[in-house]
Amino acid sequence: MGGPSTFCSINATLNGTANPIFPICSSLCHIVIDALVQLRCGSGNVVSISTTNRLGVFGILVLPIQISLSSLLSDCNLIVSTPLLRCNATLPRLGVLRSPLQFVGNTTVGLLHVVNVAPTGFVYVLSP
Repeated sequence: MGGPSTFCSINATLNGTANPIFPICSSLCHIVIDALVQLRCGSGNVVSISTTNRLGVFGILVLPIQISLSSLLSDCNLIVSTPLLRCNATLPRLGVLRSPLQFVGNTTVGLLHVVNVAPTGFVYVLSP
């Protein structure tokens, strides 16, 4: 799971090609480098953690024995918990960027079947 860049942006959306679109972006959008991205499910349980690279890209691996696809899509969110002020001084001091997940396709490599999931779009929330 993962792949799209993580931006410090409020109200980002995803077009059908798994590429993030940030309609309010201008000079306010900055790629988030070394940001902590958490996969949280249920009542906020952290299932997996990743860090964005120099391009703002992250990846999270979730095994099917950990959580089912239907639960992943309905009960989980990605949370960027790095302080927003660090990447964009115009964003609020408190809060996080949160995104639900959506199924974007399957990949088969040999006998390995991979289900690809991506964020639907990060939005600002006061608490995760």
